[in-house]
Amino acid sequence: MLHIILLILKIFGLLLLAVAGILLFLLLLVLFVPVRYRGRGSYYGKGKGSAVISWLLHILTIRVEYDEDVTVAVRFFGFRILKPKKIDEELEEAEEIMVHAMERVEPEVFKEAEELKEEVLLDTQNEQPEPKKKRIRLSGFWNHVRKRIRRILSKIKFFFRRIYDTLRTVNEKKNEIYSWFSNKDNQKTVRLFLKQSKKLIRHIFPLKGKGTVTFGFEDPYMTGQVLVYASAVYPFCHKHLDLYPMFDRAVFEAEGEFRGRIRVWTLLMIGGRMLMDKNFRILFKRWLR
Repeated sequence: MLHIILLILKIFGLLLLAVAGILLFLLLLVLFVPVRYRGRGSYYGKGKGSAVISWLLHILTIRVEYDEDVTVAVRFFGFRILKPKKIDEELEEAEEIMVHAMERVEPEVFKEAEELKEEVLLDTQNEQPEPKKKRIRLSGFWNHVRKRIRRILSKIKFFFRRIYDTLRTVNEKKNEIYSWFSNKDNQKTVRLFLKQSKKLIRHIFPLKGKGTVTFGFEDPYMTGQVLVYASAVYPFCHKHLDLYPMFDRAVFEAEGEFRGRIRVWTLLMIGGRMLMDKNFRILFKRWLR
């Protein structure tokens, strides 16, 4: 009897070890096997492009394509789990579902509204002569224009008000900001944050890429100005980007491709390094509040 119990416990332990080993193996795959991405696009009068995200020898693949419409397809172990479907069609289907739901919830309300609308239109047509109808339509048009102008002016006023409030707030907190940056612990945290951000950008940025841009304006002087501004950053990307200025015509054409990878373990290491900084944890908790 004891021998049977020990045998059962042994089998149960082996099963637990097997399950733990499988879970550990899957965890290592998620942490160390990178998610790879690649994409390409072009613009010759109209834009089109495609992007593919894959993981673990294309076990999981997500493909997004754009050619006047956006299409998304998902495959798992080669089997399609999400049919390629245009996003515009999905939006139209969602809109139809909402309309049908509203009609089922309050059909009588819609019916009464339509009947009231028809009665008002009939009364207006029967009671108002043609010149008066035109005056009413013109009056309605100008009222609509005035409302739109007031709305635009109010938005502009609100925009400049926000800028003024922001500048006033910065001026009021000038001493507080200066004191914050003067703190040595904060300076150390800022340097650490910039260093880790640089590592993050370098990791997720495409490893390979190549593109060409052909541009030109009707005014050759404008083309030259754009070329001057582009020359400030071109030395940093000349291996991956070719510029072709055209001084004799207005044109814009572009094409390119890129590829890269993102590893979860690297992201965790970068985030973990930031969380190890005590001052960063304090600042992060304050920001969450």
